[in-house]
Amino acid sequence: MIKETWTESVRNRIVMYFINYRDHREQLEQRPYFLFEDLAVVFRVADLDDPLREQPVENADLERWNIQKEELYQYAVKNTPELFPAQVKTAEKAEEGNDREPVFIVSSRQGIYGASVLLYPGFLEDFSGRYPWNFFFMPLTLHEVFILLDRGQYMPDQLHEIAQTYTSEIISKKDRLSDNIYYYDSEEYQILTLY
Repeated sequence: MIKETWTESVRNRIVMYFINYRDHREQLEQRPYFLFEDLAVVFRVADLDDPLREQPVENADLERWNIQKEELYQYAVKNTPELFPAQVKTAEKAEEGNDREPVFIVSSRQGIYGASVLLYPGFLEDFSGRYPWNFFFMPLTLHEVFILLDRGQYMPDQLHEIAQTYTSEIISKKDRLSDNIYYYDSEEYQILTLY
């Protein structure tokens, strides 16, 4: 439980991040959260001197602060992009004459809790505006999301196999988020879960 009172300093440091709903169901009994597909959006008070320090917000904190989780979410939607701005990098440069597609890595500028960038207001729409294709996205870790443009070159089941291998063999259990594949339809502004 967070010992700080509900002051402006605390309100301005409320941020959101994802955890896997299925893997953390027991923990979520004590915490305010919202569902996003198979993931849970949870909250913490950011420590600006040590951004990785965990200060999770619990239900008891909301009761003591006399606020609802919807209000907490409003602060998090404002604060998280300001404190942890989005950053998009390219893993591979597509060269002329080379049919290799770029893999975009999305995270926060600090490289932590970057999967939550998907929740930043307008982020998905802005990304699809820059790259006029539908795309697959894979939030494999808490800290980053991989985006692949859909130009007909990827089969979802192949991507799912890659995601399963990556999450089971490469990512540490504490950083693992999801091995599901999601699809963003840029015309409908719609997210679909493929696996």
